[in-house]
Amino acid sequence: MTSCWARSKVISEPLRVERLSAAHDRSTFSCGNAALDRYLREQAGQDLRRHLSAVFVLFDRANDVVAGYYTLSACEVDPTSLPSEIAKRLPRRPVPATLIGRLAVDLDYRGLGLGRTLLANALIRAAGASLAIGSMAVIVDAKDDQARAFYEHYGFRRFVEDPYRLFIPMAVAIRHEREG
Repeated sequence: MTSCWARSKVISEPLRVERLSAAHDRSTFSCGNAALDRYLREQAGQDLRRHLSAVFVLFDRANDVVAGYYTLSACEVDPTSLPSEIAKRLPRRPVPATLIGRLAVDLDYRGLGLGRTLLANALIRAAGASLAIGSMAVIVDAKDDQARAFYEHYGFRRFVEDPYRLFIPMAVAIRHEREG
């Protein structure tokens, strides 16, 4: 898996991952998915202020625009929904995890590997946080087959009963953080 990540470790200027703030102009963001566009423009700031999600943007300083974004929040996972080889090592109660709730790249920035860059940054951030607050995995809900294939390419595995809900064990994310 290391080879998949090797090209995404460093974001060069003028692109930089930053916590969303009022200084970021989100009005022109368009990823081709109306719900993801609307979330960034209308809801992300509120979720950030209410501590419902941490929102991070990939900001293009040269053009003063948001090139992409992702959200992180806490969630719970029922161990029985995970593959048996993982579930058998967990308690028989819901366990803490980290959710990448949304991840999107503006259409003008497609094909540059920025989705991989955002995912790598989210995993590194989740791994760091898991050392202070328990989290056994990073979870994503893929919106379609293409998104699912994207996450699976980077080592995410499917939940037992929901093929569009995927996870990567936190131990893998922590390894990636240490290698990065």
